[in-house]
Amino acid sequence: MGRSFALRWEEAKAREGFLDFDDLIRKAATLLGKSEASDWIRYKLDRSFDHVLIDEAQDTNSAQWDIVFALIDDFFAGEGARGDRVRTIFTVGDYKQAIFGFQGTSPDNFERAKQKVKARIDDAKANAGELRENRRLPTWNDLDLGRSYRTSLPVLDFVNRVIETLGYGAFGLNKAPADHVGADRPGLVALWDPVMGAADDPDEEDDRDWLPAHDTRLAEKIAEQVRRWVSEEEPFVLEKGKRRHASAGDIMVLVRRRKDLAAQIVAKLHAKGVAVAGVDRLRLGAPLVVKDLMAALRFAAQPLDDLSLANLLASPLIGWTQDDLLEYVPRDPGKRLWDHLRKHEAPRVEETITKLRELLARADFETPQTLLAWLLTGPWQARRALAARLGREANDPIDELLNAAFAFEAAHTPSLAGFIEWFDAGEGELKRDADEATGQVRVMTVHGSKGLQAPIVILADATGEPGQGGALELADDPIGNAGDGARKVPLPSLSKDERVGPVRLAEEKASVAQMQEHWRLLYVAMTRAEEALFIGGSLGPRQAKKGEPHEDSWYARLAPVFDAPPQQDSIWGERREWGVRADPLVGSDTPAATTGTEPLPMWATKPIGPEPRPPKPLAPSSAAEDQSADPPLAPEIAAIAARRGTLMHRLLERLPDLAVAEREAAARSWLARQAGDLDEKTREEILSSSLAVLVEPGFAELFSADALAEVPLAAQVDGIVVAGTADRLHVTEEVVTVVDFKTTRRPPESLDDIPRATLRQMAAYASALEAIYPGREVRAAVLYTQNTKLIEIPKVTLADHKRSLGETQDNYAPLALE
Repeated sequence: MGRSFALRWEEAKAREGFLDFDDLIRKAATLLGKSEASDWIRYKLDRSFDHVLIDEAQDTNSAQWDIVFALIDDFFAGEGARGDRVRTIFTVGDYKQAIFGFQGTSPDNFERAKQKVKARIDDAKANAGELRENRRLPTWNDLDLGRSYRTSLPVLDFVNRVIETLGYGAFGLNKAPADHVGADRPGLVALWDPVMGAADDPDEEDDRDWLPAHDTRLAEKIAEQVRRWVSEEEPFVLEKGKRRHASAGDIMVLVRRRKDLAAQIVAKLHAKGVAVAGVDRLRLGAPLVVKDLMAALRFAAQPLDDLSLANLLASPLIGWTQDDLLEYVPRDPGKRLWDHLRKHEAPRVEETITKLRELLARADFETPQTLLAWLLTGPWQARRALAARLGREANDPIDELLNAAFAFEAAHTPSLAGFIEWFDAGEGELKRDADEATGQVRVMTVHGSKGLQAPIVILADATGEPGQGGALELADDPIGNAGDGARKVPLPSLSKDERVGPVRLAEEKASVAQMQEHWRLLYVAMTRAEEALFIGGSLGPRQAKKGEPHEDSWYARLAPVFDAPPQQDSIWGERREWGVRADPLVGSDTPAATTGTEPLPMWATKPIGPEPRPPKPLAPSSAAEDQSADPPLAPEIAAIAARRGTLMHRLLERLPDLAVAEREAAARSWLARQAGDLDEKTREEILSSSLAVLVEPGFAELFSADALAEVPLAAQVDGIVVAGTADRLHVTEEVVTVVDFKTTRRPPESLDDIPRATLRQMAAYASALEAIYPGREVRAAVLYTQNTKLIEIPKVTLADHKRSLGETQDNYAPLALE
């Protein structure tokens, strides 16, 4: 049945022409490794790069490794298209940070790839020794990077002890890793007593009964602890850099899963007056601010929707209290709330009805985005009301909802009912950039914290049970020959009796892999901390009866690592510590309080000198007036001549990329589209002149695949910015050749006849290229298309005209070179 679903899913995607992310990876791997054109593609790619860097290698799945090996295949196959150049494969990864198993990754992939590359290098050494003695032999370096310049030594000592206690096999390692060595400064790890829940707890019956009371109290305690750290009441001292008190931006709160606890922590921190960024990632329809605004839109679309109206009344947009709802909402059975309120005579209700009628009046004529904007910034001032109730983090979901309305209107006929239906069917997700949360506490999942760090890290839900593995999958391998990259077949939930044979083996393997990832996730969480790590959690009523968390929870396995006796704590009851706290700020460490206005520094009152003039731009094509022998043309004829030159430039840019047999037909077709207003005779003259240039044997290198067309150049030469566009550029390891096309009606016969303006233009190009490619010989030439003649300009002539580039600089204008 699972295979049937998988096949139908593939058929549906093929029918609609859709590709998901896994399809893109799989098809790229097939294109590079198993298609008829794979050899040619790899050969072309082999010309493009000499060094491959693979970062986060532990999170690279088998299909992605197939792409990597296809790209580096020719690194070991002799000289290849790049000759005997030094080519490198630089791979960085940490087995203990492989936490994206749900994306098909496994540290086993990394190990297999490592062994495969090593075997290829050994084979390449053996072959090179047999074929050519003096060839550079490939080398292999396998390095352990155990030193951290981010995390303090006591924190990393704690991490080392945890790995030793759990055993390296728990992380999926086949040998013990090297000990971590951290920065020599104070560091602290603390274990807070868990918050206990109870079935008879009165908080379980309050108006927050949709949230566990023990999680609510945990969020309250965390918020209070953070408030004390960032205030003068109980400041936390940090040592890294300059000794100072911690601020909100120094604190990161991590949770294992993105659930209600994270939102509760954000809300409690905001209530305590602590600057806090919102949850790192959330469903767009989940935030209360979005639900409140959508309630307003739902009411506007259907006033008889009692639930939406009640939600709107209780939201900050209207601001009714619980007492208001109890007084004005009760009505006879079967009577609509809107009809009931419209007939109510209480001043509070009449004021609200007036406001709602204004919304209804606009809903018939405004698009969804316009109506939302009116709600937010118009008389309702919804943005201000929502931010006052829910904090500044409400602004991100508001902006994303506006973006969603804009996206809907761009793709659909704008209507309020249509937007609501589209929004409800969507899977929109809001992701905040944690690096932009400057000066604010960051609340995020451990997965989201990968690559980030903070001086103080709190593991908020360390008492939780290990997560269940994802949906069970089997390789679609009816005959037993599939490798790691085989297509996976999802399996539905099965009873214990149905989980037999390969399914049972797959389940056991997945369970082991999931538990290993559970401990690797703990490793990632612990190593986010620079100076202090705090571990806490809460126990629900069922766990509280036993008095301890799940045996495989982080909390349960970390607790035995702490040797010191517990200490009293005014917030948590008790805590246990590992390491040492930084000494309090005293004397010169403590910023002195200012009693008056400090004098301004000297630089604030010193007059600013004249600002140096920036380098003046010089366009090579405008380096001097054209003094060619061509007599002036009538304006209409001059326009045609300029058009003819432009078209030839474009053809000479495009045609070299085509096969010789295809050029004439392609050029004729292109001219018919781009110059249909010119007569056929003129188009044929342009075509024949362009093709004559391309077939000239002496120009083969100039129009080869290695040459570049219409190349922008810019460089500073003796205080002058030279900027222009070279018609043709050919670059080798020793020589750089630049060529400019000229379509003048009377081309010069020799170097002596070339206009001075052209010589200065090429001198400007040569000067710029000497600055761009120092140490290489620069050659310059002019190609006259009228008689297909290429005239190279000697170095002596170029040098003479380089000296005169700045003479009339003030008259230069940055013109585009055609």
